[in-house]
Amino acid sequence: MRLGLCFDGFYSINEMIALARFADEVGMESIWMSDHLCFRDSLSSAMAFLTTTKKITVVPAPLSPYSRHPIISAMAIATMEELAPGRVWATAGTGNATALEEVGIKVTRPLKTMREYMEVLRSFLTGETVSFHGEIFNINAAKMGFKPSSPIRIYMTAVKPKMLRLAGEIGDGVLLSAGCAPKYIAQCVEEIRRGAGRGGKSLRERDIAGFITASVSENAREAIEASKTFLAYIFRNKHHAENIRLGGGKVDQESLAAAIGTRDWEGAKKLISDEVVFAHSITGSSSECRRRLEEFIRGGLNLPILLPMGTQEARKKVVEMTREMT
Repeated sequence: MRLGLCFDGFYSINEMIALARFADEVGMESIWMSDHLCFRDSLSSAMAFLTTTKKITVVPAPLSPYSRHPIISAMAIATMEELAPGRVWATAGTGNATALEEVGIKVTRPLKTMREYMEVLRSFLTGETVSFHGEIFNINAAKMGFKPSSPIRIYMTAVKPKMLRLAGEIGDGVLLSAGCAPKYIAQCVEEIRRGAGRGGKSLRERDIAGFITASVSENAREAIEASKTFLAYIFRNKHHAENIRLGGGKVDQESLAAAIGTRDWEGAKKLISDEVVFAHSITGSSSECRRRLEEFIRGGLNLPILLPMGTQEARKKVVEMTREMT
């Protein structure tokens, strides 16, 4: 089974490096480093993982056109691939709109922006001289001074229908947000299928990856509480409303946004019920989590990416769980 490991940047770089080495040892396929504003940086963290592992692929996620110009993203990805040839992929996406607004960045015309961004980023990474005059980006005959020695797969992050279709059309794969319930994943897959067809491809030619919040513990209450903080962080975003509905639960997203805005983590956790945790994560003992993982795969993921919760010891249990699955 293909399995990836995700870091959210909420804990120290040294703890993440230790887990990255462990994931490499047990044979996980990839490490995905989320780019959450105000937390650990994805690109510098990804480089640290490459220098301290031997085989595993490393993927910063996502490179946002609103915070990183395509040439800056291309330079970073090409530098990482130069260090570790064949072990680097990329992910492009708008990023978290709520977090961007918190730092004064407005997400505008996301579909057009992402279409142009993907085209320009690919052109730079293949070593072309780029002359591009679009509605969002203008590039005047710029060319990278070096290029990756091997092709770079570029995934696109998507949650809503139109972006899912665009990702299916132009991405090498699609990356779904953490917290997506299996029923919502299945709905996303149909939109990706439509987009792939529009691009003259079949669904089999598109990886469907997804972050899955994971908490492994024989103590059920401990596992549940560990998952609540991160689910609270992502469910403040309005674009998760349909996902929450299909998961069968209810979340006061407005109150969540207010609590997270002031970093009131305990108040935010109280707004996430146990039922919501079970619907949108894999939580419990190792055997329970393995069974639950199958539901996400049946929903349509062919590359599940586990996002471990809790203490460092608890996070190690998530990686350990995969030893017999990879």
